Amino acid sequence: MRICKNRKASSIYILIFLTAFTLLIDRELQASDSKGVFLTSYTEKHQKAFHMLIPKGWKDEGGMISSGIQWNVVDLVENNIRFRVSSPDGKSFFGWYPRFYFQDPQSFSRSSGGILQPQIGQVLNGCWVYPFLNVAEYVQYIVFGQLAGNEFQNPRIIGNVVHAPELKPFVPQIATRYDYGYVNFECRINGTPMTGRIYSINYDIQGQIWSTVGTFGWVAPQSRRGHDERLMEICIRSFRLNPVWIARAAAAAQQRARQYHQVIQDMQRIDREISRNRAQTKSDIQEEFYKVITEQIETYDSTTGSKQYLPMYNHAYTDGQGNYFLRDYDDGTVPFENASEWRKLKIVNRNE
Repeated sequence: MRICKNRKASSIYILIFLTAFTLLIDRELQASDSKGVFLTSYTEKHQKAFHMLIPKGWKDEGGMISSGIQWNVVDLVENNIRFRVSSPDGKSFFGWYPRFYFQDPQSFSRSSGGILQPQIGQVLNGCWVYPFLNVAEYVQYIVFGQLAGNEFQNPRIIGNVVHAPELKPFVPQIATRYDYGYVNFECRINGTPMTGRIYSINYDIQGQIWSTVGTFGWVAPQSRRGHDERLMEICIRSFRLNPVWIARAAAAAQQRARQYHQVIQDMQRIDREISRNRAQTKSDIQEEFYKVITEQIETYDSTTGSKQYLPMYNHAYTDGQGNYFLRDYDDGTVPFENASEWRKLKIVNRNE
């Protein structure tokens, strides 16, 4: 399956990127500060996947772990990351957001012949349904709107995307469309005015699936941006993956991709069944609407298996000879001498 093959190739790019992206930060940045900084060596706790410098006394959370979102298929196919380091007072922090796979809603429409019309933000096959987003759009709709929606208050991007040329080498060669760079932004957290920066590298594969190589950055109170920005960029630059873990993770990712190939085939079969059911449901809704506007009921004779449209009443009876009796209230009897020859018809509601 081409998508799975491309996912394996892209996962290797992710590993390469995580090893080397630390060269992206401003090359003029120096690890010194007029007040002095105290950095300590840190090793990722869950898999010993990476090591880096963090400010002494700052608190780490997460690591090379799953996104924590059950439907996120990246957690099944690749190693994901969800990591943050926070200052002692919790106001400044830097880290990495987890990765996701996305699919353009138009790809579902094309592949299903127009039957599937998923809504933006919906989840199908473990992928988020969104059209390809550039860096600014990704930060606005995914980071601000989803991942940090409960944390950042009134976030606002400042200026345009900075297309840092150092990021371009990390765009996968298989990408048919991409965007890279960072945005600066302002927001409030618990009432405190904050400033921050988010980097992202987004790439698309033949209009079928798109993702990010990485999304990471930092946030600090505006009152101490100068010092904390410098400190956090130093730490981000020091990030290094464990080579032993890289080899192990790459092999595991390929194995999981093969397993996912079977899973996705099963999910697609389910989707086709859902599509057929949706088409039938749409037809049933239209049929019920037709009955309402024409003031008719649809009846079913369990004895003969036949259906008949009749004027709209709450109860209907037949003698099986082409005769029908209709009324709104049912007292359990019919006003005929040959009452035993009459039987009640079921009124069909296709929306039930």
